[in-house]
Amino acid sequence: MTCVPTRSTSRFALSLFTLTCCLISGLLVQTTPAYAQTGNELIKEADLDFLKRKKFEYTKALSSSSLTQAEITLLTEYNRIQVLQMSLKSQIRELSKIREQLKRDLNLLAKPPARAFVLPLIIKYCEQLLIDQPLPVRLNACLLITELNEEPPNVPKQIPATPFTGMADPLIAIISDKNQSEALKIIATNGLMRLCQDGNPKVDIRSRVADALIEQLKQPNLNEWYKRSLVEAVSYTSVLFDKTRTPYIVQTLAEILINPMEPWTVRAEAASGLGRTEMNREINLTLVNYEIVNFAHEMGQQFNAKPNAPHWRLCAFRVYTAYQPEISKSTALLTRIKNAPFSTNRAEVQEAYDVVLPLANEILKQNPPPGAKAVPVKVITDLKTWLDANTPENYILGPNTKPLRNPKP
Repeated sequence: MTCVPTRSTSRFALSLFTLTCCLISGLLVQTTPAYAQTGNELIKEADLDFLKRKKFEYTKALSSSSLTQAEITLLTEYNRIQVLQMSLKSQIRELSKIREQLKRDLNLLAKPPARAFVLPLIIKYCEQLLIDQPLPVRLNACLLITELNEEPPNVPKQIPATPFTGMADPLIAIISDKNQSEALKIIATNGLMRLCQDGNPKVDIRSRVADALIEQLKQPNLNEWYKRSLVEAVSYTSVLFDKTRTPYIVQTLAEILINPMEPWTVRAEAASGLGRTEMNREINLTLVNYEIVNFAHEMGQQFNAKPNAPHWRLCAFRVYTAYQPEISKSTALLTRIKNAPFSTNRAEVQEAYDVVLPLANEILKQNPPPGAKAVPVKVITDLKTWLDANTPENYILGPNTKPLRNPKP
């Protein structure tokens, strides 16, 4: 019997994304040094009067089925002031309110013609706020980009919003900028994940997103939270091969999974990512499955050595999601084996899950630190027994990849 929690719809992922953003925002907004930074005010205080005077005309233009030139002019100026007011020192405490008002207008009032015209404008003005502005301003500009929707959510039908595909390039630019704060990069990475998960980007956009995320994973000394975000996001891109026809995402995630120098939470995120990332019949699923069990075995041993370390519950849940889908309509190892080409792996994956699940349950049912205790020894020995009986024939994941390990003698 499992005590592991499950997620039923992608709305949970969206809520988690929003919560994560709010946590980062709250932490940074309270940081005094961020407010000590000075930036150029990109509009004047007097410009704010335009927002009050033209509010009625603005809402009318948003609901227009066919934009006139006058409405285009109004929408352009109104959104310029609405976004760039975040650069005013007087508005530093109103940043989230500005974002929420703008999103509310777009989601509730804007018809497709106005939304299609306004969304690129907002991106354009947000990009101006990403340069030489205090961190809270840059943070909120980045958040706003990630929250833009081509289609608003349908709450009664539990259909999430469709993200604006135009967010891809500015978000890629943020994570690729060596001078940007990692706080912004975490937000941008989550935005790219949201785009790939809930949006409809074409293959070339998904490939560019994947390339940018993989390039970031190659950088040294990354913040653990940022690296976890990168690992999770790249697994949602639905990209398999790079230009050399190497399954570079599968290979990168597997290399992170087996690397003892990586943080435990990053390795566990890689296990979860391997459960859902794009694969075909050329991928060695037997090896993927084996390495996830091997990681679970290592995790169990280390848990018993230090059961009150704060990261174990997260790690246990992430390993569980390598086998069971985290959200509805998602992929994991146990859903892969239901159909070709991986139906031939059904027995080995199910047997692996049967020895991994008890470990996840034992860790997740523990009392919070400092009350956690070691899991039963049998849980660990069952993992080791399975590993000994299922040694892979080779350690090559797919075409054009180097072996993950040297073969055992």
